[in-house]
Amino acid sequence: KHRKAELMVKREHQKLDLDDRTIKSPVTGVVDKTFVKVGEYVTPGQRLALVHDPSKIWIEANIKETEIRRLKIGQKVEVSIDAYPDTGFEGRVLSVGNATTSEFALLPSPNPSGNFTKITQRLPVRIAIDQQQGLLRPGMMVEIYIDVRNPDR
Repeated sequence: KHRKAELMVKREHQKLDLDDRTIKSPVTGVVDKTFVKVGEYVTPGQRLALVHDPSKIWIEANIKETEIRRLKIGQKVEVSIDAYPDTGFEGRVLSVGNATTSEFALLPSPNPSGNFTKITQRLPVRIAIDQQQGLLRPGMMVEIYIDVRNPDR
């Protein structure tokens, strides 16, 4: 009986301890989505929320392989965003991917005839964008313009 009472007291202390737990993100940011509800039991390593840092927004554009040779890291990019049609944004090329987007496709392109058809591939290009205004959100649609005739701009 004594052991049972001791375990019951320990359990109550653990419940109180759990009520006081705070979950903290390892990074500063904004919670985009939660995957659990208040009071729900969780396990170590379980994803609880999706967090992003609004000061570190970037654009990932898929640029034709025929244009890649004209891009330079740091090159200026003009950006227009559907949500803010009267506001111009500026960015810079951060990086150019090392493999085409088709390399990462889940399903291969079908070619039942066996004939080779040359299709221009696209490479992912990451573009840093000035986010000082705090207007941009992940997933927004944008159009970019990169002057590939003058990569030193």
